[in-house]
Amino acid sequence: MSPFLQRFTGLLFYLLAGSYFLGYLLLRNSIGSVWPGWWMQVADLPLALAGILYGGTSFYRTVHHGEKASWVKLIVIAIPLLVIFAALAALNFWTMLPVPQASQPL
Repeated sequence: MSPFLQRFTGLLFYLLAGSYFLGYLLLRNSIGSVWPGWWMQVADLPLALAGILYGGTSFYRTVHHGEKASWVKLIVIAIPLLVIFAALAALNFWTMLPVPQASQPL
């Protein structure tokens, strides 16, 4: 399951990152009205989740060399990644911080 999950999340990460980069270029050049800005606001957490899953599975496959799944290694790797994703989600939805939002230039 780990090689499939790594390949799948890697593909998902590269597709989301490419579309996010394209959205930035379209927003910066004032092409596409408000849709590139909307995409950049919507796709940031899925991109972070795909990156965290890809990095986590790659790291797990690097440190684990046995046939049987090592739950200790899995938990030690997963907990910091969950904390990072929870912090990113909190920063994304917390309106008290003056985090800049993508907007369409006039």
